[in-house]
Amino acid sequence: AAHVPHPVAMGIVTFLDTVLTFTFMIPATLIAVAMIAGLDFLKKQEMAEKQISPVAASPGMELSLAELSGYDGTTNGKPILVSVMGKVYDVGGGAGLYGPSGQYHAFAGKDITVACGKFNKSTTSLLNAKWSSLTQDERSLVTKFEDVFHAKYPIVGAVTDLQNLFAASASEGVQVQADQFSVKLGAELFAKGHVVAA
Repeated sequence: AAHVPHPVAMGIVTFLDTVLTFTFMIPATLIAVAMIAGLDFLKKQEMAEKQISPVAASPGMELSLAELSGYDGTTNGKPILVSVMGKVYDVGGGAGLYGPSGQYHAFAGKDITVACGKFNKSTTSLLNAKWSSLTQDERSLVTKFEDVFHAKYPIVGAVTDLQNLFAASASEGVQVQADQFSVKLGAELFAKGHVVAA
C-alpha cells in the first residue's frame, strides 16, 4: 500500500515552504525596487544633463560674488561656476549635478568653501560664508575638496570681493557636535577612497 503522508505533516511542510518563499521574496523585491529607483534616478539625471547646455567658461574671469551668482546653471548658454577658496571652477561638465535638478544645484553660482569644510550640502547659510569660522580639521577637508575640484574641473578665474563673504551662523551645542561628526565622516570617506580626485 502506498504511504500517505499525515495531513498535519503536509500542513507544516506547506507552511514552512510558504514562509521560506516569502522570506526570500521580500529582500529580492526590495532589491528590485531599489534598482528600479536607482535606474530611474540615473535616467532623470541624464535627461537633466541633456536639457542643460552650459558653455565652457573663458579662463581669466574675475567675478564678484554677485556676478558669480549669475552662473548657477539656470540659463542655457552660460557656464555653471562654483568657487572654492576664491578659485572659480567651471563645473559645467557635471551639469546633471550642478544644474537646476541636480543634487548640488544649491552650490552653483556660490563660494562653497565653508560647506565643503563642514561636509554639509544642506545648510544654505554655509554658502558664500567667511572661511575664518573653519577649524584646522575643516580647512584640511577643504584642501581635499580643492584637489577633487582641481582634478575634475578647470579653474577659470577668481572671486574678487572675498571681503563680502557672509558671517557663518554661530555654531553652538548640538550644531558644533553635528559639524564635528560631519567633518570626521568626510575625512573618513576621503581616507577610505570613497571620494577621490580622479
